[in-house]
Amino acid sequence: NIVEASIDPQHDLYPKTFEAFELFFNIAFTIELAINMYAFWFWSFWHSGWNVFDLVVVLIGLLTTCNVPLPGPFKMLRMMRAFRVFRLFKRITALRKILKSLAQAV
Repeated sequence: NIVEASIDPQHDLYPKTFEAFELFFNIAFTIELAINMYAFWFWSFWHSGWNVFDLVVVLIGLLTTCNVPLPGPFKMLRMMRAFRVFRLFKRITALRKILKSLAQAV
């Protein structure tokens, strides 16, 4: 959304291109979520706040792709997709150390 807003603020230059990217990433994230749910056999899946966060983000993305009208606050949840990157800090030790050092510096 940020890239789209900076490249095409009026949403009229490349609408089909951005729709294709949106569909591709929604499908990719849905497949990732399904594999994650299967791998953790559903029970331990729900014990991770990141997994629940991913589920909400993917569901909002799918509802948006299917043109389901969402009330105002739910539309804003689409922006939460950008925060998925922070999961990398949890999984990659070097990135976690960098984040921890930055937090201590402030």
